[in-house]
Amino acid sequence: MLSRKRITEADLEVRDTQIQAQKDVMSATIVTQEKERQRIARDLHDEISAKLNVIAMNTNMLKEESLSIAEREMLITRIETATGKTLENAREIAHNLLPPVLEKFGLCAALTEVVKSLEGNDLKINYSCDWDKDQFDSDNQLHIYRIIQELLNNTIKYARANEVSILLNQTENDYILSYNDNGIGFQDNAQIGLGTSNISSRVDLLKGSYDLQTSNGNGVVYIFKFPKNLNPYD
Repeated sequence: MLSRKRITEADLEVRDTQIQAQKDVMSATIVTQEKERQRIARDLHDEISAKLNVIAMNTNMLKEESLSIAEREMLITRIETATGKTLENAREIAHNLLPPVLEKFGLCAALTEVVKSLEGNDLKINYSCDWDKDQFDSDNQLHIYRIIQELLNNTIKYARANEVSILLNQTENDYILSYNDNGIGFQDNAQIGLGTSNISSRVDLLKGSYDLQTSNGNGVVYIFKFPKNLNPYD
């Protein structure tokens, strides 16, 4: 009887642990989504709303009957310039939400585009990808894309690195992502927490794991593993 009770208690502990893990993943996902919403809201306010205000203001000024031809032409030029910049910013925001190359050609092609856009600005990027886009769910590819974006943003903003390596390969059971830079590394545990919170959320959602090696002045090395044929919503 006692043995049966112990087995039951052990089963309950395992179930409670699984439930808590699912709650943690859901909570991390919500936090990540909210941060992305905040970023989008800032982009819309700073890049779109400000320029639309300029367009509205100059349009109202056009109603003034006392304007000279030169003044009217100047206002029209301002409106055309602001409109062009607004369209450009809108396309950029839409591109960041769902890169067209990722949707049409897959993760490897999308990352090639990212690497080309960053190289030449005092940053050398060694990049290789042999993941099969047809074997990797499009939603999951987007999560990996965001993880690499976050890693690159951290490198560019904080690491003072001039070289980055991004390697994507696979084994029989896992997709492997290796990322490293030659920057200053994380200076303390608090920095590690801030620098990896969004990344950890997406890794949990993909039921993956990662190892981070870093020290003061020695850059960072990340090794990610993601199981093949996963469904993050199971």
